[in-house]
Amino acid sequence: MHTPVARLVAVSISATFACACAPGAPPTAAQAPVGEWRAYGADKAGTKYSSLNEINRETIGDLRIAWRRSAMPEELQADFPNTAGPRNLQNTPLMVDGLLYMSSVVGAVVALDPTTGNTVWHDHLPPRADGNGLTRGGSTRSLAYWTDGTDARIVTNVGSSLVALNAKTGERYSDFGDGGQVDLTQGFERPVQGWRWTSGPVVVRDVIVVAGVPAPATDILSETQLAPKEMPPDDVRGYDVRTGKHLWTFHVVPRAGEPGNETWLENSWTYSGNSGTWTLLGADEELGYVYLPTEEATGDYYGGTRPGDNLYAESIVALDAATGKRVWHFQTLHHGIWDYDLPAPPVLPDITVDGRPIKALAQVSKQAFVFVLNRETGEPVWPIGERPAPQGNVPGERYSPTQPFPTKPPAFDQQ
Repeated sequence: MHTPVARLVAVSISATFACACAPGAPPTAAQAPVGEWRAYGADKAGTKYSSLNEINRETIGDLRIAWRRSAMPEELQADFPNTAGPRNLQNTPLMVDGLLYMSSVVGAVVALDPTTGNTVWHDHLPPRADGNGLTRGGSTRSLAYWTDGTDARIVTNVGSSLVALNAKTGERYSDFGDGGQVDLTQGFERPVQGWRWTSGPVVVRDVIVVAGVPAPATDILSETQLAPKEMPPDDVRGYDVRTGKHLWTFHVVPRAGEPGNETWLENSWTYSGNSGTWTLLGADEELGYVYLPTEEATGDYYGGTRPGDNLYAESIVALDAATGKRVWHFQTLHHGIWDYDLPAPPVLPDITVDGRPIKALAQVSKQAFVFVLNRETGEPVWPIGERPAPQGNVPGERYSPTQPFPTKPPAFDQQ
């Protein structure tokens, strides 16, 4: 062990499958430097692996709490005196270059000394436009770290604003976006009144990739609480990490003339929405690709107003992070009606199958499947067949006749 911060890292395993790796080695070469945890899953490949081994089955019983910190640091309590504690704080801190970075209850980033828990710096949130206190957000599941070897930044969204902070000082960059932040409610083709994302962005090379969920400009849900017909699409966007300049937008509900538009029959693409990513993203720095595990389309439990397979809902989509262009996609569920969002970022292992090395992607689903694909091409590593699917009798609904079923690995839970 190189630093006591390893005692703070909780490792979760989202999928297990055969890997031709040396004993004790991580499932991919893209792991973080020893002793560091630079992304939600240790690295952008989501390996959730650390080579630190001072804590093991013989020593685990000797662990003692070294320090505690509130999810609402005392440095922020004066600015938010009436803020209650979180019901479910899901933040995974980053450990980079001797500092521990966390997202607080109000969204402000706090950098801690990992040996003492003392605050080194915290983000100073700006005043609200109406002058009633400070602009706040909520805790994100993780933060993004970027460096070019000279400059190092912590990138996150605070509420509906994208911010970049100096990793050593916590200062915002005045030339990033508009006065240090980017308004993420802007740039949608359909009017929105808000935007939220509890997961957090990823930086691929020099591009910040942001997903998230925009709120409609009108209260669409008031009349049809369970199955709204209209919602804005959760389009995914790329921004320059140094300037905050908007670089590209990927339409998760394809517009006219775009590949996949033909899967939204009867012009349902003109009013349907959602279909983006609310969980975290995966990325391969070597390839320059970002991977989107997408959610259900508008309505979740009813798709009668959106006939067709509905790309790119419930799909794994690989984008070129520099341009936002689709490289490949694989739809894990056609015309979803069971809210089977892809709920977690993919894991990107390097595996060997029948003597052949493969840069793979493993994506878990709510159905307890693991879809294992070649992350360069999107081709299944093992066959994924289309099987006949049961047909229901809900008035107006149009069911997909088949659904994809992986042949390997076996389901990891009861189905």
